Amino acid sequence: MDGQADWRVFVTGVRSVTHLVHIASYVRDLLTRARSVRVSYIGGGRFLGHATVTHDDVLRMLPDDDRLSINFLAGTACWDAEPGERLVYVAVGAPGLKAWVLLRRAYPRRHLHVVVTDEGIGTYGNWRTRRAAWRRQGGGEPWTSARALAVAGGGRLLTGERWAMYDEGASWAIDGRVAAEFTRHVGDVRPDRESRRVVMLTQPWVEIGVLSEAAYLDHIRSVARFVERDGRSLAVRPHPAELIDRYRRFDVLTGRMPAELDPEVVGCSAAVGGTSTALLNVAALYGLPATRVVVPGLEHLDAGLGASQRRLLATYLAEPQ
Repeated sequence: MDGQADWRVFVTGVRSVTHLVHIASYVRDLLTRARSVRVSYIGGGRFLGHATVTHDDVLRMLPDDDRLSINFLAGTACWDAEPGERLVYVAVGAPGLKAWVLLRRAYPRRHLHVVVTDEGIGTYGNWRTRRAAWRRQGGGEPWTSARALAVAGGGRLLTGERWAMYDEGASWAIDGRVAAEFTRHVGDVRPDRESRRVVMLTQPWVEIGVLSEAAYLDHIRSVARFVERDGRSLAVRPHPAELIDRYRRFDVLTGRMPAELDPEVVGCSAAVGGTSTALLNVAALYGLPATRVVVPGLEHLDAGLGASQRRLLATYLAEPQ
């Protein structure tokens, strides 16, 4: 790539601050070989009906560089790339088919480089695991199956570059460029093996509707008792989509950043939780000892993991208990 080139980067699909970290790592790398980078951010990503990323989040998480400018678009109706700019479409998890079609229509004679970043552990699954995840979030049939197949097919055909945290071909080695973007937020903090605190990364099972609040709290209390028998204490780090008040009787870590970017989480002696991207990342990025625990009533979620997902989790996490 020409170090004197100007780049226009269109971004869609962001639904969490963690997604922004992956995109920031790509933009930072692009800046090493570009004269200028203009990012057009298409907002609107939601999780469980709530907007999860603000414009301030985007401005805070993307690199601070005089050659970088960011503008926010309400939709895809108005693309405004300059004639000399090289075009990149950065999508989270898989290319957005609508956005790709509109970009092709807007610039039919120009090369469009499509980059796909990690959505989470779901990125390492297949169309069946993606369909199952959408079903858990309330998706109905036949739309959910059709959507999962379309996304999987589009991802294979349209993706020009995978900007991934984990490389299956290299025994799930971590890409240092992506890892560095996470660790810059944590600084020099690393797991404290002398700490008595074990952090549990909870998930919004109650909000999704697959588990009652009483059942989930019972599970967390059982984990707390297990941890206490080992002479340590349990702290709870709620998922951003959860009601924090649910855990008022526990030691709660309430950082506003994702768990992977929270020094208080990283500085614990160990972590436990269900099958989650956050649990995988804190173990892989910082060496925090982490164990998966199976939530009673949700055993089918582990049974439904894809083969690649199982291998990735086994590389960094202790076997589920």
